[in-house]
Amino acid sequence: MNSVRASHRTLGFHLLRALVIAVYAFLFLPIVAVVILSFGDNISIISFSRWSLKWYRDLWSNTDIMAALGFSLQVGVASTLTATVIGTAAAFVLVRQRFFGRNLVRAALFSPIIVPEIIIAVALLSFLVLLRVPRGIDSLIIGHTLLILPYVTSIVSARLYGFDRKLEEAAKNLGAPAWRALAEITIPLMMPAIVAGALIGFKVSFDEVVGSLFWSSVKQQTLPVKVFAMVRYELTPQVNAIGTMMIAISLAALATYELALHRQRLQRARDSEEAQRADLPA
Repeated sequence: MNSVRASHRTLGFHLLRALVIAVYAFLFLPIVAVVILSFGDNISIISFSRWSLKWYRDLWSNTDIMAALGFSLQVGVASTLTATVIGTAAAFVLVRQRFFGRNLVRAALFSPIIVPEIIIAVALLSFLVLLRVPRGIDSLIIGHTLLILPYVTSIVSARLYGFDRKLEEAAKNLGAPAWRALAEITIPLMMPAIVAGALIGFKVSFDEVVGSLFWSSVKQQTLPVKVFAMVRYELTPQVNAIGTMMIAISLAALATYELALHRQRLQRARDSEEAQRADLPA
């Protein structure tokens, strides 16, 4: 009886593993195909004959695509810096302060993750039109900052909840004012989480399509909007090269994010060891 149950568990485990592999293959094989096809020299977007960098050379000489890439980087950097400053300050207030309406403020900050993106895009566009803010780089930075804020705030808040405040108290006991303890103790120890939030925010901004369609102008368009237009009207293998380039940028951001998280874990372990040593009698 036990052997039958064990065989059933083994069969169930193999079926579950096969299902997981099938799901991951369904999700990632198209991405692998896009990368492989971007190095082909065929004019068809779905066939491959031999290895070539033809489409990357054509992409490099495409002034519209390069301008859209530069514009996307400009919007991404500006919105990421803005959201990082605001999100870090908001995290400190939400974690360390108790005030009336705190939960309402928290819900408002995290609403862009919950509310459908198209609703946020239309609502913000209507508000910007009411304020007579033209569509373009200003509206894109405002919109992308709004979308990035929840990610920065959540990552920095998570680090703050685990932050050992005894280090700040020790600095204050030694005569350091509150602002100096914040600048020389808290912020450096929080830096891996702040950098991680900024990198995730940059990736969100760089990949944003729905909101950018509403907030961009005809002359100022981000790279995802330009790719969307190419897919609709001009389906060429350059799309594969653009997709591969965007995948590489996203993976670089995620790899940097993982490195920052690893450094944060190491710093947290050091903080814990220092706190334990401080509690030991002299």
